[in-house]
This record gives sequence, structure tokens and C-alpha cells, in this order.
Amino acid sequence: MTKNCYARRPSTTTKRCNTDRIIQPSPRASLKVPQKLPSEIIQIDDNLVLRTATIDDAEQTVELNRLVHGNPEKNEPSDDVAAWTADLFAGYNDAISPSDFTVVEDTSTKQIVSTICLMLQVWNIGGIDTPMGMPEIVGTHPDYRRRGLVREQFDLMHQWSADRGQLFNTILGIPNYYRQFGYELAIDAYGGSMTSLDLLKQVSLKDDEKLPFTARDAERSDAQFISDIYKNIHDRAFVTVVRNPKIFETELFKRSEGSAWNWRARILEKDGKPVGVYMYGLEKNDNRGIRVDLFEIDKSINWLDASKSLLIDLQNLGKRFKFEGEIRAEMFEFSFGQNHPLYRMYREPLGVEKKPYAWYVRVADIGKLVTHLTPLFETRLAESEMSGWSGEVRISFYKDGLQMTFEQGKLKSAISTGFIDRKDASANYHDLTFLRVLFGQKSFSEMREMYPDCFSSDHAMRTLQDILFGGPLPSAVLQVS
Repeated sequence: MTKNCYARRPSTTTKRCNTDRIIQPSPRASLKVPQKLPSEIIQIDDNLVLRTATIDDAEQTVELNRLVHGNPEKNEPSDDVAAWTADLFAGYNDAISPSDFTVVEDTSTKQIVSTICLMLQVWNIGGIDTPMGMPEIVGTHPDYRRRGLVREQFDLMHQWSADRGQLFNTILGIPNYYRQFGYELAIDAYGGSMTSLDLLKQVSLKDDEKLPFTARDAERSDAQFISDIYKNIHDRAFVTVVRNPKIFETELFKRSEGSAWNWRARILEKDGKPVGVYMYGLEKNDNRGIRVDLFEIDKSINWLDASKSLLIDLQNLGKRFKFEGEIRAEMFEFSFGQNHPLYRMYREPLGVEKKPYAWYVRVADIGKLVTHLTPLFETRLAESEMSGWSGEVRISFYKDGLQMTFEQGKLKSAISTGFIDRKDASANYHDLTFLRVLFGQKSFSEMREMYPDCFSSDHAMRTLQDILFGGPLPSAVLQVS
């Protein structure tokens, strides 16, 4: 996430909304992580030093992020990102510690002027768990911008990522900005619809009708159930995030009240037994209201009854939350993508469509990632009309390329190569557009229609591209914060 990011922001609770009153800024989390000495020190110029952060940098880093992620036009600091940063320094997320932050310090003033952190994630691609590194909370003081400080830190982050065996990187952020660091928008992010309380009221009970499922606030003891039921998402989407009970417990119950990542959850029940869950956040932006980011149910119940229960419960939930100058939440957003079963149960009450943004993706070694995903490609080939095929697939990215070698339907090798002449290539993709196909956002056939320099001169090889890489395939990314 970056300053002035046009992407979907994470779930937010702020000092402006609460169930009964106006929230006051929450106390800063206690910073008790053991100190580590800097492991990286890089002199950028006479006064600027890039180094690994320590616990002693917590206060300055928090205040820097409070400033740079705020709204300068309204003179509003970003208290939610500040609280989020404090939580990360406090060790609330096992995937990150102070030493996973970089800071740039002006040694003449002893002030931290730029910072980034790298979060460990495990995402699931086509059923295969894949380690990933996510740069986050990218920010530079206004007086120090356009001096290459973010680039210096990204270079270091990418080296850390390689050293830790992370096969790709992702980030949400400013349109076009991260392409300069080798990223391409390649995985759909959020998207869905936005509706009003009046439209939601179209979903109601008849006089003699009972609500299919009751709902209650989630408790810590529900973390295992939420984790178990969340796994259903892997069956429905090509790119997802691996989560466990501890992650859900942390995000729902351990974060600071004012953190930018402060989710809440409601449990759907039948006769006292949990059968579904939805997770939501409170939006502080212009469309202040409730945003639902996750909705999953047990396979023993149906989506129509569950969806009706969700939409009626949201109507009542909106009455609990007060925003400054308002008596209740009036807007409701669903941010889990339009491929979700909810959209096959209801349409008009869900309001207007919100197109997805996209995750930036960077892959340092495309051959290594493709090798990791070998079972995916072998399965796709085995289930196609080219089952058992042997041969080479040479893919040109014009500057470099990828060579995949199959023997009787088995992927024997996948290596990143140097330049492959377009005349010798099985298929050609310009620049980083291949990532959109690899991560299922588009098919090769769609890319051919979009880009004249994305092509194959061999009809069978065109068919093979669509077989191996599929697409378009839905994603359902609920990143670990």
C-alpha cells in the first residue's frame, strides 16, 4: 500500500466510527519485540543511510507513516496506518518483525525519512502453496521524494525475498508506479459491488417466514471454525491466500482498534451450530459504511438461505455503527469479486458493480516459479487433447524468455533463458504481460486480441498456450496483513 493509492484499501476502523460512540485514537501498541542489530547498512549519499530497522525505530517509523499516508489536501494524518505500523513493530504478525523493515535515515538530523517492510505470505496458485514476499507500507517524507530512496529499498527487499526462497512478490499500489521495479498488474484485486441500505431492504422476510440462520459476533474460540470454512475458497478460485487459525485470531482480536487492518466477523448459526462466516471492516472514506471482504459457508447448507441471512443481518448491523454526522451506516460494499456465489443468488439488492483493481506481481526467476507449479501444468496437459505430448515450448518475452520441455506429458524442465528470436518462439508476449496469463487473469487468446505483439505463428502452439495456462480464472485474494 502506498500514499495516494488508488487500489482498494484494507478494512478500516477509525477514530470516527464505533458501535455506540465516536472512537478515540487507540493507545499505541506496547513495543516489546527483542531488539536486533542492523544487518544491512548502505550509504546512499553523504547524509542518507539505508539500513535494517530495529525496535528503536518504531516511534519514528510510526509517525512517518502517519504523515505520508494521510490526506494532505484535508490536512488529515493517517492514524489507521500509524496504528497498523505500531502493531507490526509490536510483533502482532508472526510473518514480520522490526528487522523486516528498511529505513532511510538522514544522519545529519537523525530522522527517518523513508521506509518499507517485507511481509512473508503463502499464496495458493492452482492448488499449490507458493511462498511470496509482499512489500508494504511504502512511504517517503515529502522533502525527500524523487531521490531514488524507494528504488534503493526495493532492490534490497528483492534480495531479501530471493534469499528467503520467495518465488514472487506482490503489492497493491499507485497505477503504473511499480512497473519501474519489474512489476505487472496481473491478479484481480477485490471488486464486487456497492449498495445502499434502501436496496438491501428489498431482501426481507415474509410475515410467517423465519430467518434461515441467526448471526452473532465472532469470538476467539471461532478462529478454528473460520479457518476450516475458509478453505472452501481454494475450490472456487485459482489464486488464493493460505491462512490458519492463528492468522484469523490475530486479525480479528489482537489488532489495535484503530489499525488499518481491523476486521470483525459475524458467525451464521443453525440451532446453535456455526455454519457460515462473514468478515467485514468499517470504511472511513466518502462512502462511509460496511465493507464485506469474506463470506463462506459450510457445504452442508445452501447459498440462497445463507445469502438471505447475510443481507438481512447487514441491515441490522448497519444500525450499530455511527459515523461522524450520521446515525447509522448507509453504504454497503461487497469486495470478494463478482464470481462469488452471492451474485448468483441476488443481483439488484447488491447495487452497482465495482470493477476490480489488480495486484502488481513481480517474478524474479520465471523458470523457478514454473518448475514449482509443475503439477498444475502436467494436470492441465493430461486433461487436454494433447495428453502425453512431448516437445519444447519456447516462449519469448522479446528481451528474454522461458523454455519448457515435456516428455510424454511430464514437465522435465522449465528454465529462464536469454533472448529467443520471435521466429523460433512457440509464442511471444511483450514485456511482462506473460504474468497475466501465468496467474490466470487472462488467456493467451485474449492477450492476442489485446496486444498485436502477443502472438504465435503455429496454430497447435496457440492451442497449447491456452491449455497450459488456462484463463481467465477467478482470484480471491484476502492477503495476510
